[in-house]
Amino acid sequence: MGGWLTGLAATLGVEGQLLLLDVEAAAVRQIASSVAFNVVGAGGLALTYLIVRRNGFDWDYIRSFLRIRKPTVWDLGWIVLGLVGAFVVLVGYQALVEFLDPFGVGSEGETHSGIERGRELPVLFLVGIPIAILLTGPGEELLYRGVVQSRLGETFPAPLAVLLAALVFAAVHVPVYMGDQLGTMLVSLGTVATLGLYFGVLYELSGNLLVPALIHGGYNALVYLTNFLEYA
Repeated sequence: MGGWLTGLAATLGVEGQLLLLDVEAAAVRQIASSVAFNVVGAGGLALTYLIVRRNGFDWDYIRSFLRIRKPTVWDLGWIVLGLVGAFVVLVGYQALVEFLDPFGVGSEGETHSGIERGRELPVLFLVGIPIAILLTGPGEELLYRGVVQSRLGETFPAPLAVLLAALVFAAVHVPVYMGDQLGTMLVSLGTVATLGLYFGVLYELSGNLLVPALIHGGYNALVYLTNFLEYA
């Protein structure tokens, strides 16, 4: 909640500045919310927690707690294969939901509100690509895997910590998938939770937060790119 509120405040501030520059309103909302929620809301909340926990900025502790290190050749391999794997996991989830159809809606979920706005103004997808790689992936992974999953891992076994962090990750996405049908919203949240599980497993296996951060950012960037090519 704290991250959401700080992200909202930052969004309003950035929107106000961009509107003064006469930037189109739809573009303003998309850019401002992406930057504010991921830098201030997610990243800022994560770093604030770590600073408060140590009563000051302790880089060695932060790096150790988050498991951040210079990527090796093996890490680069994790990133490349992990990015491909993210789409394999997505296709597998959609096939399973289509087969089981637990909500009577097939695999059709609600479209992310940011994607909907981008389809109306496709240039936003191009703006979103660097934001996804540089801000969204790192910001969300810093909070949900780096802080939430690591903190849960201090109390629970790693598999349970991964699962709980993925559920928190999905719950935070409820507002962007709100729609008329509960079933389609749950299908979409299931997608988010599944990807959250995947990122969490990669984090535990690789032992480097940069791995899920870059895979997450790359995944979102490719989604934006395919939507731009389709709707531009």
